[in-house]
Amino acid sequence: MVNSVIRGAATKEEAQHVVDWFSSTIEGQQFLSDMLDRDAYLLEADPHVGDSLSPLQSDHLYKKIEKTIYEKRIRRKTFKAAAVLLPLLLMAALGYLFNDHTDMFNETTYAELVVPKGEDARLIFQDGTEVFLNADTRIRYPEKFGLRKREVWIDGEAYFNVNPQHKRPFVVHAHNTRTVVTGTSFNVKAYGDSEKIQVVLDEGKTSFQVLQSSYPMLPGQQIEYDKITGRTTLYNLVRPSNASLWKTNVVYFYDTPLLEVMKVLERKYNVEFHVQSPKALEYSYTLTTRQATIDEVLDELHKIAPVTFDHQENKVYVSM
Repeated sequence: MVNSVIRGAATKEEAQHVVDWFSSTIEGQQFLSDMLDRDAYLLEADPHVGDSLSPLQSDHLYKKIEKTIYEKRIRRKTFKAAAVLLPLLLMAALGYLFNDHTDMFNETTYAELVVPKGEDARLIFQDGTEVFLNADTRIRYPEKFGLRKREVWIDGEAYFNVNPQHKRPFVVHAHNTRTVVTGTSFNVKAYGDSEKIQVVLDEGKTSFQVLQSSYPMLPGQQIEYDKITGRTTLYNLVRPSNASLWKTNVVYFYDTPLLEVMKVLERKYNVEFHVQSPKALEYSYTLTTRQATIDEVLDELHKIAPVTFDHQENKVYVSM
């Protein structure tokens, strides 16, 4: 076939095949080199050899073959370089994107949100987790979650809708306790001025951890940890969602002592209670209401027990 091409008797496809063989194989390049060396020797030995091609034609053919060989060599080198560089570039790009979302290689930086009394807030983290923050709550969280786990720290009350990531648990730290979940909806109540920490699970599974102990929870259960005595108690609730009614602006109490009622209302409405009759603290309240103002809530409380509430500016005086 090579001889047919040289004689000009080959088809276009055959000629292309020979050119590809010259440029893409070691054997073809060696054959072409030997042929050119032989022709050069013959030309030197006999000046009439090669008269069938004019010098211009010979030069044109040689340059064409040389150009094809050069392009093929560049293409092979490019492919070889790409085979090495593309995986590296892909890994670098993935590493950049991964680090951009997880901060795997950089020092973790934290943000903090403080929700004052009389207000509430809602956050959505970069992983899609949603958190509702009750009044007088502080939350600290990394600007980007880590590779192995997602961690936040709270002082107050918050409701979490955690985006499921089974290999990267979500951890809520609250006063030396940890609530560990993967994809769960739950309420955490952990105010610094309260003796108890309460976690109520609506959906999924959690593990409540304190000191060296771990307590698994199922939906519909509440765990209560007493910071003074160190006692941990697990309850089964009939309506666990009642614990998080606050995020829908509903005031909810169930057999709640007046002292705790006042703490809740102080946070929600940014008022101060002043007890003038200590005997009033003997009463407990059960109430569910969507009243908009503190005065309306106080009127509801007054209907339940013989305790009066005198609201003046941001102070409420409690008496019998």
